[in-house]
Amino acid sequence: MPKKVSIITGPIVGLQSTKLIENTVNFANSVGEKVVTFNLFDEILKQSGGESQNAYEEILHIGGLLSGYDYQFQCLREKAYLSIARKIEKLGKNVSVIIRTPASIEWRGINLILKDHRIISEAIKPDCIITLINAEWKIKERLKTNYGKHVLNVIAQQKELTIPKILEWLASEVSVSEDWTEWVSHITGKKVKHIVFGIETPSFKNRTTYVRDVEGLAKLVTQKNVPTFYASYSMTVATDAIRKKINYMIWKLREYGVVIDPASIELGTDVEEEHKSVVFAYTVCRDLRWDVKKVDAVVALHPYDEMPLLSTGMMDELGHARAYGKDRYLILPKGGGSPFTRDNYVPANHVFKDDKELFHFFENRRRPQLKAKYAHFTTAFGKWQDKQIKKKRG
Repeated sequence: MPKKVSIITGPIVGLQSTKLIENTVNFANSVGEKVVTFNLFDEILKQSGGESQNAYEEILHIGGLLSGYDYQFQCLREKAYLSIARKIEKLGKNVSVIIRTPASIEWRGINLILKDHRIISEAIKPDCIITLINAEWKIKERLKTNYGKHVLNVIAQQKELTIPKILEWLASEVSVSEDWTEWVSHITGKKVKHIVFGIETPSFKNRTTYVRDVEGLAKLVTQKNVPTFYASYSMTVATDAIRKKINYMIWKLREYGVVIDPASIELGTDVEEEHKSVVFAYTVCRDLRWDVKKVDAVVALHPYDEMPLLSTGMMDELGHARAYGKDRYLILPKGGGSPFTRDNYVPANHVFKDDKELFHFFENRRRPQLKAKYAHFTTAFGKWQDKQIKKKRG
Protein backbone atom coordinates (compact mmCIF):
# COMPACT_ATOMS: atom_id res chain seq x y z
CA MET A 1 0.00 0.00 0.00
CA PRO A 2 1.18 3.53 -0.74
CA LYS A 3 2.47 6.11 1.69
CA LYS A 4 -0.49 8.48 1.29
CA VAL A 5 -3.61 8.64 -0.89
CA SER A 6 -5.20 11.99 -1.74
CA ILE A 7 -8.28 12.86 -3.75
CA ILE A 8 -8.13 16.23 -5.48
CA THR A 9 -11.44 17.89 -6.33
CA GLY A 10 -12.36 21.19 -7.95
CA PRO A 11 -14.06 22.34 -11.16
CA ILE A 12 -12.96 20.46 -14.28
CA VAL A 13 -12.35 23.69 -16.17
CA GLY A 14 -10.89 27.09 -15.35
CA LEU A 15 -8.25 25.93 -12.86
CA GLN A 16 -5.57 24.41 -15.11
CA SER A 17 -5.44 21.63 -12.52
CA THR A 18 -3.80 19.16 -14.93
CA LYS A 19 -0.78 21.42 -15.28
CA LEU A 20 -0.66 22.06 -11.54
CA ILE A 21 -0.67 18.33 -10.76
CA GLU A 22 2.01 17.64 -13.39
CA ASN A 23 4.19 20.41 -11.94
CA THR A 24 3.59 19.10 -8.42
CA VAL A 25 4.60 15.55 -9.34
CA ASN A 26 7.82 16.83 -10.91
CA PHE A 27 8.53 19.10 -7.95
CA ALA A 28 7.89 16.27 -5.47
CA ASN A 29 10.30 14.08 -7.40
CA SER A 30 12.98 16.80 -7.09
CA VAL A 31 12.78 16.55 -3.28
CA GLY A 32 12.83 12.75 -3.24
CA GLU A 33 9.07 12.04 -3.19
CA LYS A 34 7.44 9.79 -5.78
CA VAL A 35 3.82 10.52 -6.70
CA VAL A 36 1.57 8.46 -8.99
CA THR A 37 -1.53 10.13 -10.42
CA PHE A 38 -4.90 8.86 -11.61
CA ASN A 39 -7.76 10.72 -13.27
CA LEU A 40 -11.27 9.35 -12.75
CA PHE A 41 -12.50 10.25 -16.23
CA ASP A 42 -9.37 8.89 -17.89
CA GLU A 43 -10.02 5.62 -16.07
CA ILE A 44 -13.67 5.59 -17.17
CA LEU A 45 -12.60 6.04 -20.79
CA LYS A 46 -10.01 3.27 -20.49
CA GLN A 47 -12.59 0.93 -19.01
CA SER A 48 -15.00 1.67 -21.87
CA GLY A 49 -12.32 1.41 -24.56
CA GLY A 50 -12.60 5.04 -25.63
CA GLU A 51 -9.33 6.78 -24.76
CA SER A 52 -9.17 10.39 -25.93
CA GLN A 53 -6.30 11.90 -27.89
CA ASN A 54 -6.52 15.35 -26.32
CA ALA A 55 -8.44 17.48 -23.82
CA TYR A 56 -11.03 18.50 -26.41
CA GLU A 57 -11.92 14.85 -27.14
CA GLU A 58 -12.03 14.03 -23.44
CA ILE A 59 -14.63 16.75 -22.83
CA LEU A 60 -16.75 15.37 -25.67
CA HIS A 61 -16.69 11.95 -23.97
CA ILE A 62 -17.59 13.50 -20.59
CA GLY A 63 -20.42 15.43 -22.23
CA GLY A 64 -21.74 12.16 -23.62
CA LEU A 65 -21.62 10.55 -20.17
CA LEU A 66 -23.54 13.42 -18.63
CA SER A 67 -26.18 13.35 -21.32
CA GLY A 68 -26.71 9.59 -20.95
CA TYR A 69 -28.41 7.60 -18.22
CA ASP A 70 -27.40 8.77 -14.75
CA TYR A 71 -27.35 5.24 -13.30
CA GLN A 72 -25.00 4.12 -16.09
CA PHE A 73 -22.69 7.05 -15.35
CA GLN A 74 -22.79 6.08 -11.65
CA CYS A 75 -21.85 2.47 -12.48
CA LEU A 76 -18.99 3.62 -14.70
CA ARG A 77 -17.58 5.81 -11.92
CA GLU A 78 -17.78 2.98 -9.40
CA LYS A 79 -16.08 0.61 -11.82
CA ALA A 80 -13.33 3.17 -12.42
CA TYR A 81 -12.75 3.67 -8.69
CA LEU A 82 -12.49 -0.08 -8.18
CA SER A 83 -9.96 -0.30 -11.01
CA ILE A 84 -7.90 2.53 -9.50
CA ALA A 85 -8.07 0.84 -6.08
CA ARG A 86 -6.61 -2.39 -7.53
CA LYS A 87 -3.77 -0.44 -9.12
CA ILE A 88 -3.09 1.40 -5.87
CA GLU A 89 -2.75 -1.88 -3.98
CA LYS A 90 0.19 -2.83 -6.20
CA LEU A 91 2.16 0.32 -5.41
CA GLY A 92 5.05 0.41 -2.97
CA LYS A 93 5.07 1.90 0.52
CA ASN A 94 7.15 4.92 -0.48
CA VAL A 95 4.78 6.05 -3.23
CA SER A 96 2.05 8.65 -2.76
CA VAL A 97 -1.13 8.77 -4.84
CA ILE A 98 -3.26 11.55 -6.33
CA ILE A 99 -6.72 10.85 -7.75
CA ARG A 100 -8.19 13.80 -9.67
CA THR A 101 -11.96 14.08 -9.95
CA PRO A 102 -14.55 16.82 -9.75
CA ALA A 103 -17.07 16.53 -6.93
CA SER A 104 -19.76 18.23 -9.02
CA ILE A 105 -20.24 19.31 -12.63
CA GLU A 106 -22.07 22.28 -14.07
CA TRP A 107 -24.40 20.75 -16.66
CA ARG A 108 -27.04 22.64 -18.62
CA GLY A 109 -27.38 25.19 -15.83
CA ILE A 110 -27.71 22.48 -13.16
CA ASN A 111 -24.99 21.58 -10.68
CA LEU A 112 -24.78 17.78 -10.75
CA ILE A 113 -23.45 16.27 -7.52
CA LEU A 114 -21.30 13.15 -7.86
CA LYS A 115 -22.58 11.07 -4.95
CA ASP A 116 -19.56 8.77 -4.80
CA HIS A 117 -19.00 8.90 -1.05
CA ARG A 118 -19.60 5.19 -0.43
CA ILE A 119 -17.35 3.80 -3.17
CA ILE A 120 -14.63 6.31 -2.26
CA SER A 121 -14.85 5.31 1.41
CA GLU A 122 -14.89 1.55 0.81
CA ALA A 123 -12.52 1.21 -2.15
CA ILE A 124 -10.11 4.16 -2.06
CA LYS A 125 -9.97 5.02 1.68
CA PRO A 126 -8.13 8.33 1.08
CA ASP A 127 -6.03 9.99 3.76
CA CYS A 128 -6.76 13.50 2.53
CA ILE A 129 -9.24 15.29 0.26
CA ILE A 130 -8.11 18.57 -1.28
CA THR A 131 -10.39 21.01 -3.08
CA LEU A 132 -8.59 23.30 -5.52
CA ILE A 133 -9.85 26.86 -5.92
CA ASN A 134 -8.68 30.09 -7.47
CA ALA A 135 -9.86 33.68 -7.77
CA GLU A 136 -13.26 33.71 -9.47
CA TRP A 137 -12.22 36.39 -11.96
CA LYS A 138 -9.21 34.32 -13.05
CA ILE A 139 -11.47 31.32 -13.62
CA LYS A 140 -13.80 33.49 -15.67
CA GLU A 141 -10.88 34.68 -17.82
CA ARG A 142 -9.80 31.09 -18.51
CA LEU A 143 -13.34 30.20 -19.49
CA LYS A 144 -12.96 32.74 -22.29
CA THR A 145 -10.17 30.73 -23.95
CA ASN A 146 -10.97 28.42 -26.86
CA TYR A 147 -10.81 25.39 -24.59
CA GLY A 148 -12.90 27.08 -21.91
CA LYS A 149 -15.57 27.98 -24.46
CA HIS A 150 -15.49 24.40 -25.77
CA VAL A 151 -16.10 22.98 -22.29
CA LEU A 152 -18.92 25.39 -21.52
CA ASN A 153 -20.57 24.60 -24.82
CA VAL A 154 -20.28 20.81 -24.51
CA ILE A 155 -20.97 20.36 -20.78
CA ALA A 156 -22.68 23.42 -19.35
CA GLN A 157 -24.24 24.22 -22.75
CA GLN A 158 -23.83 27.90 -21.97
CA LYS A 159 -21.77 30.65 -23.56
CA GLU A 160 -20.40 31.91 -20.26
CA LEU A 161 -20.65 31.52 -16.50
CA THR A 162 -21.30 34.58 -14.39
CA ILE A 163 -19.23 35.36 -11.30
CA PRO A 164 -22.03 34.21 -8.93
CA LYS A 165 -22.35 30.95 -10.91
CA ILE A 166 -18.60 30.31 -10.70
CA LEU A 167 -18.68 30.93 -6.95
CA GLU A 168 -21.64 28.57 -6.66
CA TRP A 169 -19.68 25.83 -8.45
CA LEU A 170 -16.65 26.35 -6.19
CA ALA A 171 -18.89 26.21 -3.12
CA SER A 172 -20.47 22.99 -4.38
CA GLU A 173 -17.03 21.40 -4.81
CA VAL A 174 -16.14 22.29 -1.24
CA SER A 175 -19.46 21.13 0.22
CA VAL A 176 -19.49 17.76 -1.55
CA SER A 177 -15.83 17.18 -0.69
CA GLU A 178 -16.66 17.84 2.96
CA ASP A 179 -19.40 15.19 2.75
CA TRP A 180 -16.98 12.71 1.21
CA THR A 181 -14.50 13.42 4.00
CA GLU A 182 -17.11 12.80 6.69
CA TRP A 183 -18.14 9.53 5.06
CA VAL A 184 -14.56 8.28 4.75
CA SER A 185 -13.85 9.14 8.39
CA HIS A 186 -17.05 7.41 9.52
CA ILE A 187 -16.61 4.24 7.47
CA THR A 188 -12.85 3.77 7.84
CA GLY A 189 -12.54 5.04 11.40
CA LYS A 190 -9.48 7.13 10.56
CA LYS A 191 -9.04 10.87 10.74
CA VAL A 192 -9.25 12.30 7.21
CA LYS A 193 -8.34 15.91 6.53
CA HIS A 194 -10.14 18.17 4.05
CA ILE A 195 -8.27 21.24 2.84
CA VAL A 196 -9.38 24.03 0.51
CA PHE A 197 -6.25 24.95 -1.42
CA GLY A 198 -5.57 27.98 -3.62
CA ILE A 199 -3.65 26.79 -6.66
CA GLU A 200 -1.46 29.91 -6.86
CA THR A 201 0.61 31.86 -4.37
CA PRO A 202 2.55 35.13 -4.38
CA SER A 203 6.19 34.48 -5.23
CA PHE A 204 8.82 35.02 -2.57
CA LYS A 205 10.76 37.80 -4.27
CA ASN A 206 7.77 39.67 -5.66
CA ARG A 207 4.31 39.19 -4.15
CA THR A 208 2.68 40.79 -7.19
CA THR A 209 3.89 37.84 -9.29
CA TYR A 210 1.91 34.63 -8.82
CA VAL A 211 3.19 31.08 -9.26
CA ARG A 212 1.60 27.65 -8.86
CA ASP A 213 1.89 26.48 -5.26
CA VAL A 214 3.52 23.15 -6.04
CA GLU A 215 5.34 23.19 -2.70
CA GLY A 216 2.21 23.34 -0.57
CA LEU A 217 0.38 20.74 -2.65
CA ALA A 218 3.41 18.43 -2.71
CA LYS A 219 3.55 18.44 1.08
CA LEU A 220 -0.19 17.83 1.38
CA VAL A 221 -0.11 14.77 -0.88
CA THR A 222 3.16 13.21 0.34
CA GLN A 223 3.62 14.06 4.01
CA LYS A 224 1.68 12.32 6.76
CA ASN A 225 0.30 14.53 9.53
CA VAL A 226 1.79 17.66 8.00
CA PRO A 227 0.83 20.74 10.09
CA THR A 228 -1.36 23.30 8.34
CA PHE A 229 -1.30 27.04 9.11
CA TYR A 230 -3.49 29.93 8.07
CA ALA A 231 -1.51 33.18 7.80
CA SER A 232 -3.69 36.06 9.02
CA TYR A 233 -2.64 39.65 8.39
CA SER A 234 -3.94 42.98 7.17
CA MET A 235 -3.96 43.17 3.38
CA THR A 236 -4.85 46.88 3.21
CA VAL A 237 -2.74 49.02 5.57
CA ALA A 238 0.71 47.47 5.12
CA THR A 239 3.64 49.50 3.78
CA ASP A 240 6.15 47.97 1.37
CA ALA A 241 8.57 47.35 4.24
CA ILE A 242 5.90 45.60 6.31
CA ARG A 243 4.81 43.52 3.31
CA LYS A 244 8.39 42.29 2.94
CA LYS A 245 8.45 41.33 6.63
CA ILE A 246 5.16 39.46 6.34
CA ASN A 247 6.32 37.76 3.15
CA TYR A 248 9.48 36.53 4.86
CA MET A 249 7.51 35.25 7.87
CA ILE A 250 5.12 33.32 5.62
CA TRP A 251 8.05 31.89 3.69
CA LYS A 252 9.75 30.79 6.92
CA LEU A 253 6.48 29.31 8.19
CA ARG A 254 6.42 27.02 5.14
CA GLU A 255 9.41 25.19 6.64
CA TYR A 256 7.13 23.97 9.45
CA GLY A 257 4.15 22.84 7.37
CA VAL A 258 1.62 23.88 4.74
CA VAL A 259 0.67 27.56 4.70
CA ILE A 260 -2.72 28.77 3.52
CA ASP A 261 -2.14 32.38 2.49
CA PRO A 262 -5.28 34.53 1.92
CA ALA A 263 -3.35 36.39 -0.77
CA SER A 264 -3.32 33.19 -2.85
CA ILE A 265 -6.79 34.31 -3.99
CA GLU A 266 -5.91 37.51 -5.81
CA LEU A 267 -8.68 40.08 -5.41
CA GLY A 268 -10.16 41.45 -8.60
CA THR A 269 -9.87 45.20 -9.15
CA ASP A 270 -13.00 45.68 -11.22
CA VAL A 271 -15.74 43.65 -9.58
CA GLU A 272 -19.10 44.56 -11.09
CA GLU A 273 -21.25 46.52 -8.65
CA GLU A 274 -24.06 43.99 -8.97
CA HIS A 275 -21.71 41.19 -7.89
CA LYS A 276 -19.90 42.94 -5.02
CA SER A 277 -22.18 41.67 -2.27
CA VAL A 278 -21.85 38.01 -3.27
CA VAL A 279 -18.07 38.32 -3.84
CA PHE A 280 -17.60 39.94 -0.41
CA ALA A 281 -19.77 37.29 1.27
CA TYR A 282 -17.84 34.55 -0.52
CA THR A 283 -14.50 36.04 0.60
CA VAL A 284 -15.58 36.03 4.26
CA CYS A 285 -16.96 32.49 3.96
CA ARG A 286 -13.76 31.25 2.33
CA ASP A 287 -11.39 32.79 4.87
CA LEU A 288 -13.39 31.82 7.96
CA ARG A 289 -15.24 28.60 7.11
CA TRP A 290 -12.94 27.04 4.53
CA ASP A 291 -9.51 28.19 5.70
CA VAL A 292 -9.53 28.98 9.43
CA LYS A 293 -11.91 26.11 10.21
CA LYS A 294 -9.83 23.48 8.42
CA VAL A 295 -6.23 24.31 9.40
CA ASP A 296 -4.43 23.23 12.56
CA ALA A 297 -3.39 26.73 13.62
CA VAL A 298 -3.81 30.41 12.78
CA VAL A 299 -0.70 32.57 12.84
CA ALA A 300 -1.60 36.27 12.96
CA LEU A 301 1.10 38.65 11.71
CA HIS A 302 1.02 42.29 12.79
CA PRO A 303 4.72 43.30 12.80
CA TYR A 304 4.28 47.06 13.20
CA ASP A 305 6.62 49.05 15.46
CA GLU A 306 4.31 52.05 15.27
CA MET A 307 1.12 50.21 15.81
CA PRO A 308 -1.88 50.91 13.56
CA LEU A 309 -5.30 49.60 14.43
CA LEU A 310 -5.56 45.84 14.47
CA SER A 311 -7.19 44.51 11.32
CA THR A 312 -10.87 43.68 11.82
CA GLY A 313 -10.44 40.73 9.48
CA MET A 314 -7.49 39.42 11.46
CA MET A 315 -9.33 39.71 14.77
CA ASP A 316 -12.39 37.98 13.32
CA GLU A 317 -10.16 35.16 12.07
CA LEU A 318 -8.58 34.79 15.51
CA GLY A 319 -12.03 34.79 17.10
CA HIS A 320 -13.25 32.06 14.76
CA ALA A 321 -10.05 30.09 15.37
CA ARG A 322 -10.76 30.23 19.10
CA ALA A 323 -14.34 29.07 18.51
CA TYR A 324 -13.15 26.23 16.29
CA GLY A 325 -10.62 25.14 18.93
CA LYS A 326 -7.57 25.93 16.81
CA ASP A 327 -4.11 26.92 18.01
CA ARG A 328 -3.59 30.68 17.74
CA TYR A 329 -0.34 32.62 17.58
CA LEU A 330 0.15 36.39 17.30
CA ILE A 331 3.21 38.42 16.33
CA LEU A 332 2.65 41.84 17.88
CA PRO A 333 5.70 44.01 18.73
CA LYS A 334 3.61 46.55 20.69
CA GLY A 335 0.27 46.48 22.46
CA GLY A 336 0.19 42.80 23.39
CA GLY A 337 -0.67 43.46 27.03
CA SER A 338 -4.37 44.07 26.52
CA PRO A 339 -6.63 41.68 28.49
CA PHE A 340 -8.77 41.44 25.34
CA THR A 341 -5.78 40.11 23.37
CA ARG A 342 -3.72 37.76 25.54
CA ASP A 343 -5.66 34.95 27.18
CA ASN A 344 -8.69 35.96 25.13
CA TYR A 345 -8.10 35.95 21.40
CA VAL A 346 -4.71 34.31 21.91
CA PRO A 347 -3.20 32.41 24.88
CA ALA A 348 -0.84 34.63 26.89
CA ASN A 349 2.24 32.60 25.97
CA HIS A 350 1.33 32.68 22.27
CA VAL A 351 1.96 36.42 21.80
CA PHE A 352 5.41 37.21 20.39
CA LYS A 353 7.31 40.38 19.58
CA ASP A 354 8.80 38.98 16.39
CA ASP A 355 9.02 35.85 14.26
CA LYS A 356 12.23 34.67 15.93
CA GLU A 357 10.35 34.32 19.22
CA LEU A 358 7.55 32.43 17.44
CA PHE A 359 9.82 29.89 15.78
CA HIS A 360 11.87 29.48 18.96
CA PHE A 361 8.61 28.65 20.74
CA PHE A 362 7.71 26.12 18.03
CA GLU A 363 11.01 24.31 18.35
CA ASN A 364 11.64 24.48 22.11
CA ARG A 365 8.56 25.21 24.20
CA ARG A 366 5.57 24.00 22.22
CA ARG A 367 4.22 20.53 22.92
CA PRO A 368 4.55 18.67 20.69
CA GLN A 369 7.51 20.52 19.26
CA LEU A 370 7.51 21.66 15.66
CA LYS A 371 10.74 21.53 13.70
CA ALA A 372 11.64 23.07 10.36
CA LYS A 373 11.55 19.60 8.78
CA TYR A 374 10.25 20.88 5.44
CA ALA A 375 13.05 23.39 4.82
CA HIS A 376 14.26 21.37 1.83
CA PHE A 377 10.82 21.78 0.22
CA THR A 378 10.99 25.55 0.70
CA THR A 379 14.53 25.83 -0.66
CA ALA A 380 13.60 23.81 -3.73
CA PHE A 381 10.45 25.92 -4.18
CA GLY A 382 12.51 29.10 -4.28
CA LYS A 383 14.63 27.71 -7.11
CA TRP A 384 11.53 26.40 -8.90
CA GLN A 385 9.88 29.83 -8.71
CA ASP A 386 12.92 31.53 -10.22
CA LYS A 387 12.90 29.15 -13.19
CA GLN A 388 9.17 29.58 -13.79
CA ILE A 389 9.34 33.38 -13.65
CA LYS A 390 12.27 33.41 -16.08
CA LYS A 391 10.28 31.22 -18.49
CA LYS A 392 7.36 33.65 -18.41
CA ARG A 393 9.63 36.60 -19.07
CA GLY A 394 11.38 34.71 -21.88
